[in-house]
Amino acid sequence: AGFVKVAGLANGHLRSAPVLEDAAEQGRAAGRAAGGKAQKAAVPAAVDAEEAALSPVWLMPQGASYALRSKAWLDFQNDVKVSDVQLAAQEGFESVEHAKRYTTLGMATDQGKLSNINGLAILSRSLNAPIPDVGTTTFRPPYTPISMASLAGEARGELFQPVRKTPMHAWHDSHGADWEPVGGWRRPYAYLRGSETVAQAVQREVINTREKLGLLDASTLGKIIVKGPDAGKFLDMMYTNMMSNLKPGRCRYGLMCSENGFLSDDGVVARIDEQTWLCHTTSGGADRIHAHMEEWLQTEWWDWKVWVVNVTEQLAQVAVVGPNARKLLEKLGGMDVSAERLPFMAWADGTIGGIDCRAYRISFSGELSYEIAVPANQGMAFWEMLMEAGAEFGAMPYGTECLHIMRAEKGFIMIGDETDGTVIPQDLGLSWAISKKKDDFLGKRAQQRSFMDNPDRWQLVGLETLDGSVLEDGAYAIAQGSNANGQGNTQGRVTSTYYSPTLGKGIAMGLVHKGPERMGEVISFTKIGASPVQAKIVSPVFYDPEGEKANV
Repeated sequence: AGFVKVAGLANGHLRSAPVLEDAAEQGRAAGRAAGGKAQKAAVPAAVDAEEAALSPVWLMPQGASYALRSKAWLDFQNDVKVSDVQLAAQEGFESVEHAKRYTTLGMATDQGKLSNINGLAILSRSLNAPIPDVGTTTFRPPYTPISMASLAGEARGELFQPVRKTPMHAWHDSHGADWEPVGGWRRPYAYLRGSETVAQAVQREVINTREKLGLLDASTLGKIIVKGPDAGKFLDMMYTNMMSNLKPGRCRYGLMCSENGFLSDDGVVARIDEQTWLCHTTSGGADRIHAHMEEWLQTEWWDWKVWVVNVTEQLAQVAVVGPNARKLLEKLGGMDVSAERLPFMAWADGTIGGIDCRAYRISFSGELSYEIAVPANQGMAFWEMLMEAGAEFGAMPYGTECLHIMRAEKGFIMIGDETDGTVIPQDLGLSWAISKKKDDFLGKRAQQRSFMDNPDRWQLVGLETLDGSVLEDGAYAIAQGSNANGQGNTQGRVTSTYYSPTLGKGIAMGLVHKGPERMGEVISFTKIGASPVQAKIVSPVFYDPEGEKANV
């Protein structure tokens, strides 16, 4: 830690004897702080001549000409002169706060410590008013000196930004988690066992989740409560599809677009009661979407009665996934999780294993799946309970790469993979999630522009290499001809690509020119340092196209 001390005149002592005494004491303090043993030495004697009391002289020479006043500096950081303050008073900026902003006096990093007293005195004299009547400006932090180390904060360590950790972080760390940064959080990419590679761990997790039981820490997902008499109307503007007609106890997948019509986030929305909805967002989107909602409420719809709060870190959330998911929850007991009581895309409050929870029947894997939210301080206990009770059902934790492979096998999009700020929902085959009933929503008018409302766009398809290999992430689909610079033309690109342990081959999703109209066609994709790879255009849903496994 840094050690900063000021001494003598800098410490407010104005006479020689106190200056020397203070200097000696500060020197001894520095020595002790450095680990030494300070010797008490004699302080040099000093005597000051008697001086008259200080006189308030704010400008030298008194009665200086305008030319001199234009070179009499008050604020050395912002180059404010005596003449500037006098001009502010002359032009009617009589309030000290107005004069400050007119001249920028005291607005630099010192917050007026070097200049404000002199500047305010000049202003008071210009206004022919006593200094106390003119007043002072607001001093902002740091009002008292602080160390540079305090300003640096977390930047002193390995990372510039603090790491966000879920309540189950310590468990993951002690069970082989290979960490991945996700929106300020650390999430397990996979859990390594013994000498296996990351790729082997990922394949094990996918197969186990598909065949038995997988547990995912989904606590990082954004959770935003939207409440109030106008909440339904507000969410209808936020999302492309209708949310106001969602029934309490039910869930609906929703898309959000920017004003320009481009897809910005997605997630499942649950209606809690007549005036309350809970919106799930992507892990990296929670703070951004919360700010997005607040901005519209504060700038455009300020008279709507809506309350928005980000409760992401108040809740831990666990996805219980796989054919044995219901068996585990029924073993722990406490609430009815049957298909009749809790059908697909429904939710219910209750207790599981004695812990209060809210269970959502939603699936991002295509398997029978429950996402269960519990209070954050119960997250670790709930996770350990699931792992212990789930052992007989083959429970294993799985990480983000397993999550991505399973969602790609189902053709589910991922914000940031299938989207890049230029993609609209229609490009991704999500027209069904755009309401035809609503008069308006954010992005609607933009999507009606000729550039957007045009079938001649790159659209989402599935891709299968003819040899079963894995396409490169971001690889471009090669088109005939070249542009004016001699660069080859393109007709699409890969957005997500994985080896599928479920199917035993490489699978990919991509945006291809008029792709959905070209099913079965074979096109070539670039491969760095090698010959192009041929792939067939297929449906993006590679696994369980009817959705039977999730809806049981």
